[in-house]
Amino acid sequence: MAYAEKRGKTWRVRYQLPNGEYASESGFETKQDALDYGRAQETDVKRKVFINPSDGRKLFGEWVTEWLDTMDVAELTVETYRSRLRSVILPHWENTPIGDITSMSYKRWQHQLSRQYKPTYVKGIEGLMRMLLEDAVEEKLIAHNPMPTASKRRRGRHVSVATTDDYVWGTPRQVRLIAENARTLRGLQWYAMVLTAAYTGLRMGEVAGLRRDQLHLLALEYGKSLRVQWQGQWLTEPATHTVNKGETLESIAELRLADVKRAGEISKANDLSAGARLRAGQKIMLPKGFTLTPPKYSSYGTLILPPFLGELLSEVLAVGTHETLVFPSQRGRPLRVDDQFYGRFWKPILVGQDAEPMRRGRKAQPALPAVDGMADMVPHGLRHSHKVWLDDQGHPRVAVEERMRHRLQGVEGTYSHTSPEMELAIARSLQEAWEKSAVEDEEPPQWERRRRSS
Repeated sequence: MAYAEKRGKTWRVRYQLPNGEYASESGFETKQDALDYGRAQETDVKRKVFINPSDGRKLFGEWVTEWLDTMDVAELTVETYRSRLRSVILPHWENTPIGDITSMSYKRWQHQLSRQYKPTYVKGIEGLMRMLLEDAVEEKLIAHNPMPTASKRRRGRHVSVATTDDYVWGTPRQVRLIAENARTLRGLQWYAMVLTAAYTGLRMGEVAGLRRDQLHLLALEYGKSLRVQWQGQWLTEPATHTVNKGETLESIAELRLADVKRAGEISKANDLSAGARLRAGQKIMLPKGFTLTPPKYSSYGTLILPPFLGELLSEVLAVGTHETLVFPSQRGRPLRVDDQFYGRFWKPILVGQDAEPMRRGRKAQPALPAVDGMADMVPHGLRHSHKVWLDDQGHPRVAVEERMRHRLQGVEGTYSHTSPEMELAIARSLQEAWEKSAVEDEEPPQWERRRRSS
């Protein structure tokens, strides 16, 4: 039961916590004020809504560490969380008591983010922050989530809803020009990589993780297909693998790390001998670095390829430099989409570059023309391009979404199905789009022909 005691010129109250121990709060001007506070806390204890004020003194960084230990999500999701925490959230909030995060302090930080990063990235940061704070409320570390909701925003100037897409997408012709630049810069494989992403809608991680055994290139015109099974990611934390019957360290290294030579790393990470026998169901740790993980949202799928792309991929396999992967790096290692990828490959094939002679430590660079309107497109824009093309070609929504490996919700998702004819129609339309893009530069548009004849 709460009781008050005089402490100098003020009063202190002691009240019972849910675990039977006593907590205290000081600084009350009168005995009655102290007792009222203590009795209110004990009432909250009985109602099971008590928030211990001392819990709010826990540093945000400490809460993040505890929170991450409870996560049961895919390795790539954890990697994304850790990246956003490490680069943006923790530098600002790590040493702040979680109870000191207010709506006002959060809004100031939000304004800083909006000036530094693109809206889609800010949205991801905010989603993670909201999750952390909502779970802190669930754990009764704080009474409420200080992040303002849409219905409780402060008054301020009107902000119009963005009407433009954050992603720049390209037409088949623009994508072909980008691919031509890629071939000039780095050869056939990189030309095929751009076209594969655009004409299949694969995410860049899925392109990097595309295994040679996922391509089924039969002799029939529309008998070539691609199976989306993995995505390649560079992980800073070890992933896990559940052993299947008959698997060995070598087969796991080849399957999940795309390199049978890394079997030694797996044995070292798990304190296993080189020839250790594995049992089905056993969970083993994979080493950090390049890892093949399931595709985002487990969006597996088999895609019929337009004939031109099937033939192109057959050429790539014939001259491939990696035993497992279709699209390795220039040095024959797993592809890493990082700053070097953007600076030395992606940006030049979009914005062009002048020819440069060979310099110490760097090869000569060919001249590349800029592709109009594509300067701000990111690699994921190729997937957006694919979706736009399918919609523009008028294919049934269920067939488009299945090709994109999205799940339709509600009644439509339950009763709509994609027929083989729908899939074949998509492949034919993509072939037509490719053939049309290849002749667009050969024949000037109608208005240009009229201008030349006048």
